[in-house]
Amino acid sequence: MTKGYSKNLLKNKSLLLSILLLCAVLSATSQDASKKDSAITLKEIAIKPTTDFDQRFSYIDGQMINIWGYRIGVVVHDKFKIGIGGYYFDQTGMGVQSSNSKMTTTSSVERKVTFGTVYFEPFVFRKEMIEMSLVFEAGYGKATIDSTSSDGEITTTKTSKQSFVPVGAGVSFNFKIPEIKHLHFLTYMGLNAMAGYRKTVFESDKRANYDGMYWSIGTAIFIDKIFSDAKEKKQRKAAAQKAALSVVN
Repeated sequence: MTKGYSKNLLKNKSLLLSILLLCAVLSATSQDASKKDSAITLKEIAIKPTTDFDQRFSYIDGQMINIWGYRIGVVVHDKFKIGIGGYYFDQTGMGVQSSNSKMTTTSSVERKVTFGTVYFEPFVFRKEMIEMSLVFEAGYGKATIDSTSSDGEITTTKTSKQSFVPVGAGVSFNFKIPEIKHLHFLTYMGLNAMAGYRKTVFESDKRANYDGMYWSIGTAIFIDKIFSDAKEKKQRKAAAQKAALSVVN
């Protein structure tokens, strides 16, 4: 037993040493990056709002469902997005029939689910017409389940509540509309396509299964681009006023 304990202790020490070494490397890398970008001050870090509808399609227990959602967040320095999202779906039509010599019993389940997430979305690349990002999420949700059984004469309904913790990872593409005939506002709109996988790391009822692929295709409005254009317009106006004053003086 002492020998096994020593082996476990040695493994733990090795793991701890590896973690400390990794932290040291990351710290050194971060310091090097900080020195390289020392010219960038906190005031120069641009933060712009972003928001979008997030309707997703997914399979749960072999049934395709629509997940309705909305996200709000910020774009930080044009490098990544962070924010929160809220989602809802209602799953019905899960029915089971059982028969014996005396009667036929019909059972059905209706599941109403709400969950919230925090997300981190770093950009892989951003071009004039297309951008790609990775989406990482973690959240917490509640489900209300109404189970109804009927034998033709008596109907019984039971209600139970569940909680679960979902995480997910996916990839997102935004396709932007080009400016057509000087209609610049068109560049604020486009299409979004996203696909990923959702995994439940905790659920209060082990019979529930919220794991599965998800995907979505929908319209997009680029709030951050609106703010960028407004800022550039303000800067150009200020520069023009400054140039006019210098000419007068």
